[in-house]
Amino acid sequence: MKSMTLKSYAKINLGLVLLKKRNDGYHDIATVFQQIDLYDALTFQPRESGISLQCSGFPVPCDEKNLAYRAFKLFSERGPFSGGIGIGIEKRIPAGAGLGGGSSNAAVTLIAANQICGRPFKEKDLERLAAEIGSDVPFFICGGTALGLGRGEILEPLQIPGDFYIVLLLPDLAVSTAWAYGESRIALTKVEKLAKFRAIFEKFYPQALKNHLVNELEDVVFKRHPELYELKQELYKRDAFYASMSGSGSTVYGLFGEKRVAESAVSHFSRQTGLAVHLCRPISGQSFRSVAS
Repeated sequence: MKSMTLKSYAKINLGLVLLKKRNDGYHDIATVFQQIDLYDALTFQPRESGISLQCSGFPVPCDEKNLAYRAFKLFSERGPFSGGIGIGIEKRIPAGAGLGGGSSNAAVTLIAANQICGRPFKEKDLERLAAEIGSDVPFFICGGTALGLGRGEILEPLQIPGDFYIVLLLPDLAVSTAWAYGESRIALTKVEKLAKFRAIFEKFYPQALKNHLVNELEDVVFKRHPELYELKQELYKRDAFYASMSGSGSTVYGLFGEKRVAESAVSHFSRQTGLAVHLCRPISGQSFRSVAS
């Protein structure tokens, strides 16, 4: 079989609230995952045996610590895949940035392996495999927009207006997800918080997000990294209708209703901060069927 190249899209979190500390050390959360059109390019080439992994771009492990490696190993143990795989990853999504790059790579690897085998697993089967790899890996199987509950692996697809532009600010800084969750504190009851969070997306008014939608990991992360708070405030000064940290950071993003305003913000941050800045759009449908050109 010839090689296959797929786009492995990033995500942002539209809000994130902590509902309960679990006995397994994780937290029950509520968040909305929104896929965006920043992507890594993953190339898959069947081979006789073993797993060969080559990476370029942003540095990531090229061994069993890589989630794509782990995903293929899991699939080969559970599925009918015979032989090995060569995986090439062109990393455009930085690690430790709250954009889910590694999780997306894992999900796309499961999807590619399934396609190579003639699709023996249905989407829900792949989601169950994905949950064994990481909490947000299942989201990248379905893609688009989804409410994430539990550890983030329980998904409810959402339909929200996608007529906005996303400005990503990518500091040269990695934030430990485990540290951010470990330092956070939970207020209000689970039922009350979940009801309030759901209500935001049941009647989705983009211009009201600033007053109602929160990422509860921001308090902890901004205390250690106040420069991220300053970036969020500067996005509002540049006329974002909503700004937030994605996941546990370090990416900070702003949502803009008009392309020209978003482009102006990109120009400003590129000139004034020296940060990596991306202008992105939300993705509303399945991601893995798009083949990288």
